[in-house]
Amino acid sequence: MPVPQDIDSQAAGRKLLAGHRELRAQLAELRGALDGVEGSGVGIGGGGGAAFVEQLRTRCLEYCLGLHHHHTMEDSAFPVFEQRYPEIAPVIERLREEHRQVAAGLERLGKLVAADDGQDVAWLKEELERTVAGLEEHFRYEETYLLPALGVVVPPAA
Repeated sequence: MPVPQDIDSQAAGRKLLAGHRELRAQLAELRGALDGVEGSGVGIGGGGGAAFVEQLRTRCLEYCLGLHHHHTMEDSAFPVFEQRYPEIAPVIERLREEHRQVAAGLERLGKLVAADDGQDVAWLKEELERTVAGLEEHFRYEETYLLPALGVVVPPAA
């Protein structure tokens, strides 16, 4: 497949980095919301907790969908990057494998969320943490090895 000549690798890399920032912010919000519910006793048999847990479930699924979309976009750009920068082919192959692992985790989480009765959020937090345990490492790997190859300077973590 020929490499499209109109793709700006730096712009694609900056978009990828912006996506990482957004996904990190969404994950922090989701974790905060889960911490708030867990600490309040809502959803552990407390009145009105099921509606709030349903909102949290929705946020969790929205996060999973956003992450899936992000990885789908990356996967579609990888062949272009491999052709332009063959020296990073091993990096891209590792990223593809990590995307498959994350997708499997998201699928498991989605099934668990859909099947839960909304009475306890501790399990949701535990499953979310298990599912995304390697996600930050994945982002750092991309930012360390892929983005510089695309000509993108990654600012230091705050």
